[in-house]
Amino acid sequence: MLKNISFQDTDTRIKQYLVPKKILLTRGIWKGEERLLRYKNRQIGTQEPEVTTLISTEEDKAGILLDFGTELHGGICLSLFRIRDGEEATFRICFGESAGEALSHISEKGATNDHSMRDFEIRTKSWTVTECGATGFRFVYIECLTPARVNIKTIQAIMTYQPYEYIGSFESDDERLNRIYDTAAYTCHLCLQNEIWDGIKRDRLVWIGDLNPELKTVKYVFGDVPQIYGALALSARNTILPTWINGIATYSLWWLINLDEWVFYTGKREYLAEQRDYIVRMTRQILENVSEDGYFTASDFIDWPSKGFPSAKAGAKALLILCMDACIRICEILGENELKKECEAVRTLAAGKKEDCGALKQIASLLLLADIADKDAADCLQNGGAHGFSTFMSYYILKGMTRCCTEEDILQTLKTYYGAMLDLGATTFWEDFDIQWTENACRLDEICDTTKKDIHGDFGKYCYIGYRHSLCHGWSSGPVAFLTEYVLGIRIKGEGCREIEIEPHLGHLRHVKGSIATPFGKLTVEHTKREDGTVETKIDVPKEIALKILKPYVSIDNKNPV
Repeated sequence: MLKNISFQDTDTRIKQYLVPKKILLTRGIWKGEERLLRYKNRQIGTQEPEVTTLISTEEDKAGILLDFGTELHGGICLSLFRIRDGEEATFRICFGESAGEALSHISEKGATNDHSMRDFEIRTKSWTVTECGATGFRFVYIECLTPARVNIKTIQAIMTYQPYEYIGSFESDDERLNRIYDTAAYTCHLCLQNEIWDGIKRDRLVWIGDLNPELKTVKYVFGDVPQIYGALALSARNTILPTWINGIATYSLWWLINLDEWVFYTGKREYLAEQRDYIVRMTRQILENVSEDGYFTASDFIDWPSKGFPSAKAGAKALLILCMDACIRICEILGENELKKECEAVRTLAAGKKEDCGALKQIASLLLLADIADKDAADCLQNGGAHGFSTFMSYYILKGMTRCCTEEDILQTLKTYYGAMLDLGATTFWEDFDIQWTENACRLDEICDTTKKDIHGDFGKYCYIGYRHSLCHGWSSGPVAFLTEYVLGIRIKGEGCREIEIEPHLGHLRHVKGSIATPFGKLTVEHTKREDGTVETKIDVPKEIALKILKPYVSIDNKNPV
């Protein structure tokens, strides 16, 4: 009986069954395949008047490519009524984040089963309902490998997700920006499974540096969900010092930055107390790997596009400064006064010299935010628009641009870079993207011919070449935090969200409304630009939060401004 079973898993995911939106391709003999596009109960009956029939032979195997319309995490449910000309049938199931990937075979253009089985075979019989698969996909190709006549009742996608409410929001008179925000938030939501993963197809792992933009999205959209601190605690528990977290020394810097940011957002200082010993030992290990001239010597990894460039060393120094800022705050809370002084000394040392960004926008942004950028950093960010962007570092690049670019240029660059993925059929944002890839490229929901480039299979670098490239990667959700903090102008200034500043930057926008999740409930702001350029602002804020308004407005409607 259930009452005798001990349930210890905190996984609260639910399942939803979805029918295909389109049939992109059939091979072999099919009859009534359009019936798969209509919802039917998955239960098999002794009589089924509406079935889809396939006839597969040795010479002409029957296959079908289904498009479910949007990226999903989960698998499929195959309801078979009857198999004739044999006791059972073998099906090949191939999931894809693009149509091309679903039609590929392992090793073709980098296609792989790494981290999730997305290309495999199953055997099934008459009157069976088979659920299989746990991966990220939008498309699925199903091929009957056995000579047989098969009557199929339905093929449905099984979407699994955490049922978190979208508390945070962004709406403006620019639909392109609205879609970018919504897509970024959905991308991160799909990665919130039993833990927060980097990707739902490949990279179903907790990468603690990659967590930073995901953490920012989660706090604004969903609030204090258990996956964030769970990921931080898991990483510490699984990394025995002096090993670096994820085997990347800079990711140990990110661990402290993330822990500080999450505690500052939630106000839950007990997280620091729980990790106290690990924090102290990790911080001392970091300090032992700082050179006499202030460089972090253990690693210079920032992101894949900057890997191997000389200026990555300067980027790691900037990250060290941001980490020391976090450590100083943490040590103050924990009463680690001597360690705090050591962190302050290292920060001063690292900040003593201006650095060259090497024409890399992610490095330029980190240098600006750490206040160690030379004069070339601004030029780097002002030139080239969306060229040289990084999905992982997009939040930091955009934030760096606020130091030297106009509001209009910043928003246009954001729209160009992320909007290009939408134009190519993206329903989630990708592990990496280069704006140059768009030239003569086919969409994700198109079957490419030889006259066009396959946007999925023909591009990618480093560890994500071709179809191995993840097209739903949580680290690409940076636009959520940027639009929240910069356009809506909502900035958390007090621990536990007890003090918040409002300073919007509307650029070309005439109207914008949005919200964030706080420990005390939803905070909502609405800005309307009048013809004379002044802005009317309305704010609905929980009574526990003190507001600080940094710009004069025509009228302010709020509960408790400071």
